[in-house]
Amino acid sequence: MTLRARVLSLAVGAATVVLVLFAVPLWLLEQRAASSDLEDAATVAARGVADYVSAGGSGSSLRAYVERVDGREDVVQVAVVDSAGTTYGPDLPGASANAKQPLPGGRESDGDRDQDGFLPTSGVDVDRVAGGRLVRIGVTTDDGPAVVLAYAADDEVTAVVTRRLLPLGAAALLVLLLVGAAAEFVSRRLVRDLDRTADLADTIAEGDAITRIPETGPPEVRRLAGALNELAGRIDELLAAERETVADMSHRLRTPLMALRLDVEALPPGEVAVELEQHVTTLERTLTAVIDQARRSQREGMRAVCLPSPVVAAAVEFWRPLVEDQGRSMAVDVVQDLPQVHCAGDDLRAAVDALVENCIAHTPDGTPVEVRALLGGTGAARRVVVEVRDRGPGLPTGALRRGRSDRGSSGLGLDIARGCARSSGGDLVVEPEQVGEDTWTVVRLELGLAGQAAHRRI
Repeated sequence: MTLRARVLSLAVGAATVVLVLFAVPLWLLEQRAASSDLEDAATVAARGVADYVSAGGSGSSLRAYVERVDGREDVVQVAVVDSAGTTYGPDLPGASANAKQPLPGGRESDGDRDQDGFLPTSGVDVDRVAGGRLVRIGVTTDDGPAVVLAYAADDEVTAVVTRRLLPLGAAALLVLLLVGAAAEFVSRRLVRDLDRTADLADTIAEGDAITRIPETGPPEVRRLAGALNELAGRIDELLAAERETVADMSHRLRTPLMALRLDVEALPPGEVAVELEQHVTTLERTLTAVIDQARRSQREGMRAVCLPSPVVAAAVEFWRPLVEDQGRSMAVDVVQDLPQVHCAGDDLRAAVDALVENCIAHTPDGTPVEVRALLGGTGAARRVVVEVRDRGPGLPTGALRRGRSDRGSSGLGLDIARGCARSSGGDLVVEPEQVGEDTWTVVRLELGLAGQAAHRRI
């Protein structure tokens, strides 16, 4: 997960937790408030019908009145059960079981009306029934006691809570969007500074000794940039000291070497003089090679690059006469215009030479050899792949370890090839491959591309 994704998930996750902790008690409060409001509405509706009944409403007029009450866009339904058991209105849940139950005490029924013309009514009773609450009020009529029922459904409670919390849910979603936008803005600024620091650090790693990282951004990023700048300066100092040491070594060694050559040339002619002259020549060549190797960083830069196609093609042409002389077939497939890789051309040539030489030295005459160079992988894993294949006995276990080959060699060739691959950010892979009835040994040299961050493997 990227740093931007981590910051964004952390901010949105924390905001979500806070909103959930706020939403749960709010939902419980709204649930209780909506249930109480719906129960109060049922009680008010039942009292209104009870007043109508106590005032003398009965028969068809009562039925019409109840239908008008139930026909309103209300959240409760009302029904009346008279003394004869006749129900006016809908059959409410739990009505038959609760209509005859005792009710809270009211005024005693003596058949007299109060000064407003109403007969006595009982108190309000609320019963829990399937799917909601049933409100009951007893009414004294001229024909006997009647019961007014009002039903408040739990579904209506859920609908009321949903309507009340929907705006708050939209506000919470807006808060999450704002938090996400703020986190994205902050993470972009933070990652932008880090990306710029990383890009310039890669530039320094590529060998640009002039580039320095601007020390801007948060304190931590500025500290990192300053440390990288100090490191780059220290590298420059070490390189300058190395160049001076190489130049001094070249001067100090060549002077006594020249004196030694003059002394050898001054010797009387003879076998000893010739042998000493050959030794001096060998020493001079070795010294020249050592100094040339020491000056590679000055000549090629901190990170050497090369085009692999011409290097592989040149190596193949060098070995072709010997391959044909041994009666071997050599299939060559080198893709042209392969991108630059993170290694010097001399190192790549030495690696390819070592792999082809291994095929020639350790397989019988007439064994086919194939050399391929192509681009493999995708994205950051793209590599230039150089394959050297032969239909030989294969490599024993541990052959990639220097000095452990059991085929009469030291394993130095494979070690050179592996060092070239790993210094470029790739690796050396050896594996068998079954082609029909034949088993081929495939040595795959994977080379990191120039421009990619190469991580040297040890």
